[in-house]
Amino acid sequence: MKQRIISAGVGIVLLTIVLILHHTIIFPLALAAIIGIMLFELIRAIGGLQFKLATAGVMIYGILSPLMLFLDLSAMNYLITQIYALLMPVCLTFVFWDYMRHPKTFLIEQGAFMIASMLLVPYSIDMLLKLHHHSAEHGLFYVILGLCGAWIADTGAYFAGRNFGKKKLCPEISPNKTVEGFAGGLISNALLFALIFLIYAKCSHLDFTLLQGCKSGLLGLVCAAVSVLGDLTASVIKRQKGIKDYGNIMPGHGGLMDRFDSVLFVLPAFYFCIVLLPIF
Repeated sequence: MKQRIISAGVGIVLLTIVLILHHTIIFPLALAAIIGIMLFELIRAIGGLQFKLATAGVMIYGILSPLMLFLDLSAMNYLITQIYALLMPVCLTFVFWDYMRHPKTFLIEQGAFMIASMLLVPYSIDMLLKLHHHSAEHGLFYVILGLCGAWIADTGAYFAGRNFGKKKLCPEISPNKTVEGFAGGLISNALLFALIFLIYAKCSHLDFTLLQGCKSGLLGLVCAAVSVLGDLTASVIKRQKGIKDYGNIMPGHGGLMDRFDSVLFVLPAFYFCIVLLPIF
C-alpha cells in the first residue's frame, strides 16, 4: 500500500506540473511520452517487439501525433497539416513491410492489434489537446475532468462494490467487479459531475441552470459506462496473454496502460459529449 501511495503521489505531482504548463510545448511532449509508453506496453504484451520495423512505425506515429496536432492547432500552417496527414500512411507502411518480411512469424493477429493500438491510443490521448483547444476559457477544466472522469467512476464503483457488491458483473474477465459496483460508479459519477460543474460555474461566476445540471450528470453517466468498457477490454487482453500488469513503471499500480485503460475510452466520449451537448 505504501508503494502504491508513493507512486500515486509522484504521478499527481508530475501531472500537476504538466497542467500548470498546459499552454507550452511541455503539454504535447508529456502526451507523446504517455502514448509512447502505452504503445510499448501493448506491443510487448502481444510479443510484437521482435518486429522492429513495425514497432518503430507504431511508436513513431504515436509519439509524433500529439506534437503534430499541437503545431497544427496552434499554427494552422498548411505544410504542417499536410505532413500530419502523411504521417499515418507512412507509419502504416512500416508495419505492412515488416509483415511481408516475416511471413511465417509475424501473425496477422499481431499485425492487426499493433495497427489498432496505433490508431486508438494516439487518437484517444490526443483528445486532451482537442479539449484544451475547444474552449479558450474552459479548456483546462475540460482536460482535468476528462482525465478524472474515468478515475472518479472507478473510485465510486470500488466503494459501492466493496460495501454492497454481491452479483458478479463479468467473473471470467474481472472477478472483483460487481453489478452493484457498476451501478454505484454510474450514480456517483453522475452526481459528482453535476456537483463539479456547479462548483466550477460558481467559482467562474457563470450561470448554472437545471438543464446544465442534467447535461453534466448525463456526461458523468456516459463516462462511467464507457470507463467500465475500457477497463474490461484491457483486462481481456491481459487474461488472454497471461499477464498480471502491462508494466511496472508505476510500482504498485503496474504500467501506464493499467492506469489509462479506461481513460482511452472515456476521452473520446467526453469530447464528443462536450461538442454535441455543450454545458457552458
